[in-house]
Amino acid sequence: MTTENVYAYMLHNIPGWGNKTLLKLLDEFGSCSKIAKATEKELRDFITSKQYKAFERMQKTWDLEGEYEYLYRRGIDFYYYSDVKYPRRLKDIPDPPFALYCLGNLPDENKPSVSIIGARNSSEYGKYAAKLFGDKLALSGIQIISGMARGIDGISQQAAIYAGGESYGILGSGVDVCYPEENRALYNSLIKSGGIISEYLPGTQPKPQYFPPRNRIISGLSDAVLVIEAREKSGTLITVDMALEQGREVFAVPGRICDSLSYGCNSLIRQGAGMAAGPEEILEYLRRKIHSDRPGVDEKCGKEEEKNGEMCENIVFENNEKAELLNCNETQKCIYKELDFYPQTTAAIFEKMVERGMEMTVSEVMNALVELCLIGIVAQNGTGFYKRG
Repeated sequence: MTTENVYAYMLHNIPGWGNKTLLKLLDEFGSCSKIAKATEKELRDFITSKQYKAFERMQKTWDLEGEYEYLYRRGIDFYYYSDVKYPRRLKDIPDPPFALYCLGNLPDENKPSVSIIGARNSSEYGKYAAKLFGDKLALSGIQIISGMARGIDGISQQAAIYAGGESYGILGSGVDVCYPEENRALYNSLIKSGGIISEYLPGTQPKPQYFPPRNRIISGLSDAVLVIEAREKSGTLITVDMALEQGREVFAVPGRICDSLSYGCNSLIRQGAGMAAGPEEILEYLRRKIHSDRPGVDEKCGKEEEKNGEMCENIVFENNEKAELLNCNETQKCIYKELDFYPQTTAAIFEKMVERGMEMTVSEVMNALVELCLIGIVAQNGTGFYKRG
């Protein structure tokens, strides 16, 4: 620990001292230790009398070394604005957080990052797109930033981790508070394969007013923002507004004109957002806008994942689906390729196989589907309806 970190942590705990006050004081005094030792006369022009009383109470009751040591023992890292490890991307945004708490790691400054955000109550289409983009971008060396929320956020982050990539969850609570609780497994995975980050004090419980401010950190840590499903009036669009204010590129996945979950994305595209019909659009943007600006950027950025056979191209895999499919026969591979996130009848799948010139009977198609279900990479919805598992 450094002396400055100890003082910065104390200052960040003073009630009524927000980001703007702390950053203004840091700019004026030059260090946190000087702020902490300043007299009332020296502080008079920068804080209110109420803020000074809170400061006096903190000076009398706060155990500098003990409190910081307790934070350290809990495995929580603390980074304040002048720390050399504080993310440089955040220093360029309006209203940067004075401090960040972290379980795990901060994003690597030398690797490109993309935030993936969207609806909590996502459709099958949205879930599929979240898996596709999370998987493909992670395989290309892109760090995935999101809010660990249910729906698009969590699905894309989980896909990135399954692909062996890195993902970072930005919380509207303390880093030691998992919200939503249903994403506990993802929370634990993010600590191991990325990080959990928050500007809020440890122990802070999630409240509605904490989430809009945290969105500026999600977009601020990213080189581009991708929206997958959003209603016309959606909280997701708050992040988009912040991203635009920060000068970040915004992409949106197009959707069906009759689907309310696609209204927000389609509207963004009409207003000039990049249309992300696939991960390639984002990878191309990162190649052009980032790789040339950062000579040390990960060379994996924008490269295609090595494929093992034509049948496995452009397929999103969960866990060991890819390995399982590679062990399938050609009939099973062909049938799997015709499946997607919308359940289809056996008859519809059979007709597709006939159209492709595959010589097989309905019975053979049914047997192959059953075998794929037993393997675990195809799921049966109702009687005779199949989709990718």
